[in-house]
Amino acid sequence: MTYLKEFKGAVSRSKKLGLGEATVVETAVALDQAVLNAVEATGHIPFRQRAVQGLNVNFGMFHVLAKKFHIPGGVLTMGNVAVNGEMRFPVTPAHFRKMVENESGEDALGTYHLWTTLPGGIILDHVLPSILAGEGVLKVDEAVPSERYLYGPADVLPHGITYHPMVTGLEFLIASGTVDREAMEYLMGEKFPKQYAG
Repeated sequence: MTYLKEFKGAVSRSKKLGLGEATVVETAVALDQAVLNAVEATGHIPFRQRAVQGLNVNFGMFHVLAKKFHIPGGVLTMGNVAVNGEMRFPVTPAHFRKMVENESGEDALGTYHLWTTLPGGIILDHVLPSILAGEGVLKVDEAVPSERYLYGPADVLPHGITYHPMVTGLEFLIASGTVDREAMEYLMGEKFPKQYAG
């Protein structure tokens, strides 16, 4: 199944859970390498620490993309990632439904992965390279900005990596009790958090 098909399923599932509806843009819009490197440069969490701070890093980068660089069409996406067919996170769509029902999202951090889906099913992930480098699966030259994140069409990513979206949107983080609504409104508002201002 193609990534866009799985992504549409995740959008539909999110709508059924009352989490709003993301717009599926099927036409890819490539980001300029200079923009990607500038987004990477705003990250304040060192590369090796990103593996254990997935929410902070990928949510922060999503925020930078949307609010500082005004790149439209990105959707925060939650689910599973496989490397050479091996699923890395122990979640299914039922886990996300339970997180919403029980507001147990904060306790479930680390059981799922999150990333940004860009128009056309392009993945932007600033955490997975840190995880895979830490496990010795991937060799990363930390001095090269473009090696510290994963960016590309979901169906042709290197290293046998495949993404499996299950829910989409910021509303999941609020409904699951992961991020307080007031905090989310502040974070996604017009006032830019100072750690990303640089």
